[in-house]
Formats: sequence, structure tokens, C-alpha cells
Amino acid sequence: MSRTLFSVLLKDRDLLGWEAFCVYFAATGRELARETGNRRLATASVGRTTFDRWSSGTWRGRPRGEAAQILERMLGHTVEELFSLAPEAGELTPALKSVAAQIGSRWPTSTVLLPADGPAGVWELSGQQRLDGTSAAIHLLPVIKRGGEASAQGLSPDELRDLERFLRPARRGFLVGAAEGRDGIDVYVRDAAVARRPLPGPPVTGPMSIPSAYLLDDLSYGILWALTQLDDGLLSDDKELDSEQRLLETYLSMPRSAPSQLLVDLSTVGRSWMGSAFCARHVRQELADAREVPMFWTREQTGEEAACWLFFRHKLEYLRALERFHGATAQTVRVFCLPEARVARSEKYERLLLLLAVALMERRGIRVRVVPNREYSEVDGVALVPGQRAVVANWVRAPGGALWAAGSTSSRGELRSYATVFADAQAADVLAGEEPASRLQSLANYLNLDWPWLTARCHALGECGVAGLVRPRSRLLTVEALDETLLFLGKLG
Repeated sequence: MSRTLFSVLLKDRDLLGWEAFCVYFAATGRELARETGNRRLATASVGRTTFDRWSSGTWRGRPRGEAAQILERMLGHTVEELFSLAPEAGELTPALKSVAAQIGSRWPTSTVLLPADGPAGVWELSGQQRLDGTSAAIHLLPVIKRGGEASAQGLSPDELRDLERFLRPARRGFLVGAAEGRDGIDVYVRDAAVARRPLPGPPVTGPMSIPSAYLLDDLSYGILWALTQLDDGLLSDDKELDSEQRLLETYLSMPRSAPSQLLVDLSTVGRSWMGSAFCARHVRQELADAREVPMFWTREQTGEEAACWLFFRHKLEYLRALERFHGATAQTVRVFCLPEARVARSEKYERLLLLLAVALMERRGIRVRVVPNREYSEVDGVALVPGQRAVVANWVRAPGGALWAAGSTSSRGELRSYATVFADAQAADVLAGEEPASRLQSLANYLNLDWPWLTARCHALGECGVAGLVRPRSRLLTVEALDETLLFLGKLG
């Protein structure tokens, strides 16, 4: 005969006796009273008759008030779940069952595959043009959100053993918590590597907590989606990228270069890293003796392309190196071409990655301009020292299937052409305002993003740090730039 979840949990925790139950119930009530300031929680009690009715396994009523709060804290489930029929052994709760479908329907680049009889499965992430796709292990947990965290409390011995088995392997994995939210199921995510340590507390009652800042929404999903694929792509190419460093040195000595992608056996992510790393070194080398403040044009138009600014370690080093051009009377300018049609058909999480990349520039003292006109889509990635030199560095959509197309010119005609494009960009700029906050808010409006929501989420996520959500493993990646950008945006709201 099926029994309520409450009666099953009492048996698992050896609390079927009224006296043992009352000790645990009273201790939990006092703990909640200290947290909430509700003194009635500290004195709440359960009579033997009430306990016998609850624990019979067939009673389907609902405790209320302080008793309900204490039971939910004690046993890690809502009273609705506690006094409904318990799932059969190994069967997932309805909340957990819905997570896979919810993630897949909200983000078409995601698929969660779960077995019918357990909480551990696979999370598949698919890329588009710049990301190759990957997969990660996933383990689902029922959690309850309280304050700043979502906690899985009162796990049974079998559930704890399953969780420990999941955390032990040194693979990419995520803990995913499902909680009843105001508008359905809220999902929280934590990198398994961060949780790969002895579980706190006694072996049966110790909680597994996920900061509520790691709520899975478009912001956190975009970060997880991009970083996980970049990380796995670079790890798969680590040996080849190390051995191909000589290729970068060879081409840096040439005035012009556009090597074919066929020269290297790399993933799409590996080729992107190599092209980006070469172009960064090429620009720095060519601007080493520049005394005038250069202007920059960048070719990234999607969140997938712009994510490289947020995570490639050499990108942050590149931005730091160019800070020498900033001063009290000088400011470098960087132009993005983000055509309206492309913005309109891109997913929200990709538009958020674009905004984060622009915010990183503004955080670093760069004045960003955004051009909405499609006819500027194929302008070279270029650093222009007005009247002196144009340093070309294309690796995003490099022509002819090349890893990159790089060079430098002092031709007056070419310099005039580039100067005209930059002048047009100033006239067409959709970012209004003299301060970063107003320009970034203008960009949020252009990208159809909710500015108050964005700054609040950035503040929460920045305070916790991205590494707890998804931690890079490749030596070529960092979350330092993203963390500082999230905190910067969080202060602008």
C-alpha cells in the first residue's frame, strides 16, 4: 500500500516514536524562532494523537501555521509533498521530473536526459557558429529556498550515498536544485567541483545548499552555456594548442598573414582561441610605438562571439595592456556593429552576453559605440591611429576560411576609408549619454533587456562569484573579467 512521504521519511530517519520526533521538532522550532523572530515557533509542540494521525501513512490533511513551517524545515519538503503519496522507490518527484522539460523548452540549445528511475543524468548543450556543443553530468535535488540559499535538507542515507557517488568523479558536473516557486518550479545550479568536498553536518541531516543567486535564468544560463563549451573545447585541444605556439611566433614576424584553418587540427573553439590570441598579440605589437590614441572596431555580433571577451584570459591581458592610452584628456573608443535584424532574432541569453562584453569595455575605461546598420557588418576588425596607421586583425568571420587575416597599412586612401567609417559610427551610435551607466542602459533598451532586473541579477551573481555556478578548468580561461563586470553593472542599478 502506498504511504505518505511524511511516514516514509520518519521511518528513514528513525523518528517513528513520538518522543524522538518531539525532540527533533522542538529543536527545529527553536532554530526557526531565532532566525525569524517568531517566538511561537519556539514553543510549538505536537500531541501524541496528532502525531499518530500524521504518521499513520494514510492521513492526507495539511498541518498549518507554525507546525507546517517546522515540518518543512525538518524534512526538506513542503507540507503538500509530505502529506501526499510518496513516490515509489527510485521514482523522481513531480518537481524533479518537470526540470528536464522546463530547461529544454526554455532554452532550445539545452537538452536534459534523465533515466526513469533516478536523479542523475546528462545535460547536453549545443553551440551554433563558434561553439561546438558539449555535455555534462547532472544530479537533481529537491530544495527549499530560504533567504539567500536553496537547501536540500533531510536527505535519506540512500540519497546521500547517491549524491556522494555523483560528486566523486573529476568530471564536469552540475548539481541542480528544484524548488516550488511563485510561478512554478525554480531551478538552481551549482558546479559539482565546488561541492566536491565532505558534506557538512551529520550524515543524515546535513544540508546541500545552492546560493539563490545561482537561479537558472537567462543570465546564468548564458554564462553556463558559453563557459562550459569554451572550457571543454579548449581542454580537448590543450596539447595541440600548446604545440602550435610556434605558429603564432612565425606569423607575428610577417607584415601580413591569413593562414588557412586546414593548417591545424583543432575544434571550432580551439581555432577561435588561436585566432583571437594571435590578433591580440599582433595589435599590441603594432601599437607598441603609437603615441596617438587609437580607435578600435570589433566584429563580434552575437553573444556566442562576444563571450570570448568575457572568458579568454589573453583578452583581459590585452585590455589591460591598452590602458596606457587612457588619460584625463583621452579615451579609447571601440565600435560594435549590432544590426537590428540580428538582434531581433537572437535569444535573450545571447543578448545578455553581448551587453556584458560591452560593459566590460566600459568598466575598463573604453567608450563603446554601437552601430545598428547592417552595411557595416563586414568592416575589418581594426585599430586605427588617425592619420598614421591602421592595424587590421580579423579573426571573427575571417575571409576565405582563414584562422585570421592580419596586417598593417599606412596607405592614405585606406586610412581615409577607415576614418570615414569611424565618423559614421559616431553619428549612428545608439548609445546615448556621457557616462557608462546611461550608455549601458541605452544598450539594454536596444537589446530589449530589462535594466532594473539586469542590474539586480548582476549584483547578486557578482557578490557570489561566477566560479560557484560554473568553474573554468582550462588554464586559458578566467572568470575574473566577468566577475568584475557583474559587480560593475550591479552598482549601476
